[in-house]
Amino acid sequence: MRARNELTEERILEEVGGIEGPHAERVLEMHATMRERAQLHARQLRQLATFFDLDPDNEGTLEDADMTAMKVAVGLRCSIAQATSLIRDAHHAVVDLPRMFAHLEAGDLPEDYHRFLLRQVRRLETEQIRLVDQHLARVEILSISRSTFEAQVRLAVASVGNELKPPRDAREVRVDGIDPEQGVAWLTVTGPIPEIRSLAQRLDASARTVQRAQRAALEAGDEEPVPFDIDGDVRERGRPLGRGALRYAILTHSVLDLDPVQETAQPFKILVAVPVTTLLGMDDSPAMLDGLTPIPADVARDLAATSSVWYRILTDPICGTHLPVRIDTYRPDAQQRLQLRLRHPVCAAPGCTRPTALAAEDDHIIEYDHQYPARGGPTSQWNLHRLCRRHHQLKTAGLIDPVRDPCDDPEGPDGTTSAEPLRTTWDIGEGLRTCTQESADLLTPRMTRRFAQAERRFRRLGDAPGRGSSPPRRIIPPAPKLDASVPPF
Repeated sequence: MRARNELTEERILEEVGGIEGPHAERVLEMHATMRERAQLHARQLRQLATFFDLDPDNEGTLEDADMTAMKVAVGLRCSIAQATSLIRDAHHAVVDLPRMFAHLEAGDLPEDYHRFLLRQVRRLETEQIRLVDQHLARVEILSISRSTFEAQVRLAVASVGNELKPPRDAREVRVDGIDPEQGVAWLTVTGPIPEIRSLAQRLDASARTVQRAQRAALEAGDEEPVPFDIDGDVRERGRPLGRGALRYAILTHSVLDLDPVQETAQPFKILVAVPVTTLLGMDDSPAMLDGLTPIPADVARDLAATSSVWYRILTDPICGTHLPVRIDTYRPDAQQRLQLRLRHPVCAAPGCTRPTALAAEDDHIIEYDHQYPARGGPTSQWNLHRLCRRHHQLKTAGLIDPVRDPCDDPEGPDGTTSAEPLRTTWDIGEGLRTCTQESADLLTPRMTRRFAQAERRFRRLGDAPGRGSSPPRRIIPPAPKLDASVPPF
């Protein structure tokens, strides 16, 4: 596959209208920058591939790159999941796509061209990726356009498509996006075409059935309840929900069939931390869903109004940390576990982004002494954090080692009563050390400023002429937060 014309500086200028003078120089400078970016991208990929090959903490397989990914995440200031993806791409680029990588190192293959190639081959096996590289070797990479390159990549991937992984291996459901401003999120369901089409048809048929039932309930008057009325306003509106809204209602409000597995006895709790100023209507500060996702104030107030369980969580009014609770048993009590989820909405290991709402474990940083509990390893907020199962296993194996300064223990002999967010020092593998800090309530400083403004305004009113000489009064400090525990749909 050859281009019609060789890509030279003269050809580049012809493509933009044959400009001359300083504008021509700027166009050529942009072209040179594109080549430099491609070379820098190649340099990083080679560094990652080399680091993976030489790292003593992995067994040389991409499936066992957890420790390497944690180190890369520290170096690139990214998550472990992103680091794992980068390592895999780097290995494929350098080892399995050597011809295309040579073009990248020379600056002949733009960075975005190469990223597109890596995305297209991620589902392929090693031998299939190498066949794609052989196919593209017959393409004149230096001179073809982006659209031609993408077409050739798709053709190469399709040529080995007969040996692709079966569609059943692609089955998954994942949260693909969150829009805090709109207060919405969305799921992506991926699977074999017949199964997804069947699911869509069953949802549509169920929605039509529920829609007919809603019409019948409306005609019957107030005596019959309206089924799948999410917000309770169908009767007020006088018409049933649309099929799109009903599909959502059926998905989110139906009982999941787990037979023969028994459903868990404890309902799953969603923690929504709502600032007290939001509940009082003083402002519209957003709430935090599981410590990760901000949700609009009106949504938070609706959740608080309908929730049957509230917890008051005290926070430090300056730095926003949750005030500690300490007990003398091995297992944290309910209050400690609640605070641990607020302090660690994701796994505490550096770079890990696995949520701790499910499949996480409470870990003693200093091991609990079951025989002599007073000797060390207290069950306190200072000595506890939450880890995903994988990183708990790595800590137990001694591959990662977290340490906290005893002086930071607010209840220790050298501690203070107003603790800053706890810092943890991590030794990762051989010779790598990094620090992390627990999650704090980022809304608390804003709440503190708002209360301080209210107090100053109150004092000014008290000092105004004709107000008398009564001593100034103090308002309640803005420490408390409310946490609404919302039952599952």
